[in-house]
Amino acid sequence: ALRPGLYEPAAAARMAATLDRISNGRLLVNVVTGGDPAELRGDGVFLAHDERYAVTAEFLEIWKRLMQGETVDFKGEHLAIEGGKLLYPPRQTPYPPLYFGGSSGAGQQVAAEHVDVYLTWGEPPADVGAKIEEMRKLAAARGRQLSFGIRVIGIVRESAAEAWRDADALI
Repeated sequence: ALRPGLYEPAAAARMAATLDRISNGRLLVNVVTGGDPAELRGDGVFLAHDERYAVTAEFLEIWKRLMQGETVDFKGEHLAIEGGKLLYPPRQTPYPPLYFGGSSGAGQQVAAEHVDVYLTWGEPPADVGAKIEEMRKLAAARGRQLSFGIRVIGIVRESAAEAWRDADALI
């Protein structure tokens, strides 16, 4: 998973391109913007919610351009790069597929603009359907199409009581 608040885009692109080459083009990249605020502070990320998504948008713009072989000069609100380039491109073109989940308006805008696969949580089917329809509209407004995935967590124990106990502990 890429954590845009933790890595410079060029370093992350080099790592991803290397992994894609080593895996013979089998790399899939999950972009993680959010998370628990306490965990983020422990990782050194002190940005507010919408700022994290703004950083992610800049990060992905740079990352994708590098992965496509460009020499990148970029100056954004949060990130800047001068003459960034990769010496060894990834195997997959234009770059390894980007997976991303974000249900907020800021997250959905980043997804519509930058990623290949939009992920949502295991929610009631009607809610998932509405979210997918909204994401299709947002992506289409940018001349893009998205694929979709759903993130679910299975908790399997010897009994239903044990499973519910462990699920409650996770929550």
